[in-house]
Amino acid sequence: MIRAVTLDFWNTLMDDFMLPEREALRTARLLDLVGPYGHRPGDKAIAAAFRESWDHFDRVWYEEARTPTTAESAAVVLRALKIKLPGEARAAFVTDLEEILLDCPPRPVPGVPETLPVLAERYALAVVCDAGITPGRVLRRVLGLHDLERYFSAFFFSNEHGVSKPDPRAFLTPLAELGVAPHEAVHVGDIQRTDVAGAHGAGLQAIHFVGVNSSDLLASNAEAIVQRFAELPDAVARLS
Repeated sequence: MIRAVTLDFWNTLMDDFMLPEREALRTARLLDLVGPYGHRPGDKAIAAAFRESWDHFDRVWYEEARTPTTAESAAVVLRALKIKLPGEARAAFVTDLEEILLDCPPRPVPGVPETLPVLAERYALAVVCDAGITPGRVLRRVLGLHDLERYFSAFFFSNEHGVSKPDPRAFLTPLAELGVAPHEAVHVGDIQRTDVAGAHGAGLQAIHFVGVNSSDLLASNAEAIVQRFAELPDAVARLS
């Protein structure tokens, strides 16, 4: 019997539809910050520096099963731009990178606001998220902006625990908080390597949600594949 459902954040609960606007704002904020110290990097150089930081992120994420901190990503950006900032300015840059999501927040995936209450009536719910440049404390606020945080009884954000999916601890930690055994839980997410294989490695069943990101569809070995978030209650019930 299924007693708990864990859900991925990006491309499962939230759709990051304002990414281009946020990238432009990030560039403007960086220029405002470094200008007083005599630095005026061009837009292309800034874009290349952020690409380098994401390449670093992916290497660590794949090879070490953890997600770099925002401070690590900020250091890669500044190093690529050959910019040295005093401690206070560097800290301000890190904070801005962490919180800029609140200026251009993602929106719930269609069906999420209507379906989460249905799931929460039947199962204990937890968020299991590999945090990128935005840490868990801000992602919680994003859920709160949409009045969704209240449906979850446990949260696992990789930056807060030092490990990320597919490490089994990413799933087992929130399940222990819920008092639920792995065989009594199912995880919902959009990535085969982290969400589906990761859940299986921890002893959970998996539902592959492809409503936003279907790039791993052909490689999926999940127990169920769901196109619409509203289909989840029935999909979980069938696994029970």
